[in-house]
Amino acid sequence: MTADTPQLCAANFTAALIERDIDAALALLADDVVFFYSNGTAIAGKDAFATLMMTSWKMVENYKYQSGESKWVALSADAATLIYSFSWSGVVRGAEVSASGRGTRVFARQPDGAWRLAHEHLSSGQFT
Repeated sequence: MTADTPQLCAANFTAALIERDIDAALALLADDVVFFYSNGTAIAGKDAFATLMMTSWKMVENYKYQSGESKWVALSADAATLIYSFSWSGVVRGAEVSASGRGTRVFARQPDGAWRLAHEHLSSGQFT
């Protein structure tokens, strides 16, 4: 799966997370992608992302993910940045769990012309 705009890349990546489709998600990531999470975790690369997500998805039953309000704060021919709110919920070992916060996604046009997610940074707090 490829995306010919950063907006399509963002929408397809969110859909892949909601559907728990790791192959679709990985296709939308730059090879050298870096993720920063609100718990202090930092991971680099598609393999690390796949491992983290597959482990999380196995632990969390009734997983629900939603992205909310968003704003494109930078958009050029080769790079774009989106800020957004998100929330997720599920059940782990019989207990309900959830979190919400804000995120930043940086997209880059690749040499083949496709847009891919190059960086995501999640943090707690309100989207403003």
